[in-house]
Amino acid sequence: MEEQPLKSVYFHFRFKFLAITAIFFLLWVILSGAAEFDQFATTLQFKLLGPFFIGSGIIYLVFRKVPFKCPHCDKFVSTSKDWHCPDCDKMQGKQRYLSDKCIHCKQMLATSFCDHCKKEFKL
Repeated sequence: MEEQPLKSVYFHFRFKFLAITAIFFLLWVILSGAAEFDQFATTLQFKLLGPFFIGSGIIYLVFRKVPFKCPHCDKFVSTSKDWHCPDCDKMQGKQRYLSDKCIHCKQMLATSFCDHCKKEFKL
């Protein structure tokens, strides 16, 4: 009998989407910029660089803190807790975001458990 795949909350998708957007914006700036820096400094792309990266940083910090719904019980799950790393089998020892790497083995968390129904789901 095959095991059902874990349901996903697409938590890591938030950060992958932000990273891909930043990469495409940089490519657009680089490929559409003028040959000389003086000409490039007067373009719209150059003027949008600062606000874009400030906005991206703010969105990144907000995405880390926004709770998500458990795919099993539909209750909100906090994104900051003392989580257990399945790779090195150790607890973090303090409140950490689910998007952070493990203190001990530096691996990112792929799954988590709901605080309410105790079921596992993919991040």
